[in-house]
Amino acid sequence: MYTQMFEQTNAQMEQVLNPMFKAQGTMLDHFARIADFQVEALKQYSELSIENLRAMQGIHDPQSLQDYVTKQMDVAKSLGEKVSADVNEFVNLNRGFAEELQKSTQESVTTAEPQPAKKPTRRQESKKGAASGSTTETSS
Repeated sequence: MYTQMFEQTNAQMEQVLNPMFKAQGTMLDHFARIADFQVEALKQYSELSIENLRAMQGIHDPQSLQDYVTKQMDVAKSLGEKVSADVNEFVNLNRGFAEELQKSTQESVTTAEPQPAKKPTRRQESKKGAASGSTTETSS
């Protein structure tokens, strides 16, 4: 008797907690993707900065200064494109995360909704009426 009660309680707890565990896994995966994205972006921006500093270090005369300044327009353009691409990727990562959480929440709500009670069949109703001793009278 107690075994059945514990098994039923465990099954109910599992049904309640599984969506939460799934959401935690989704969040953990998202945080890992964001961290990877940030590390990669930091690496690329650092490389760009170091390249720019090295180019600045190479300025020795007016011609190399002019070349450096001319190249800075290209650097600024590529940096703007990189920032724009990174912002779009970041938005897409967060959008995907929100969609996954929404899907997970919808699934958990669907499984948590109470199921409608089954209607008794005519046979069960007639047995129930006979067992209570009630009879149906018809008027003529």
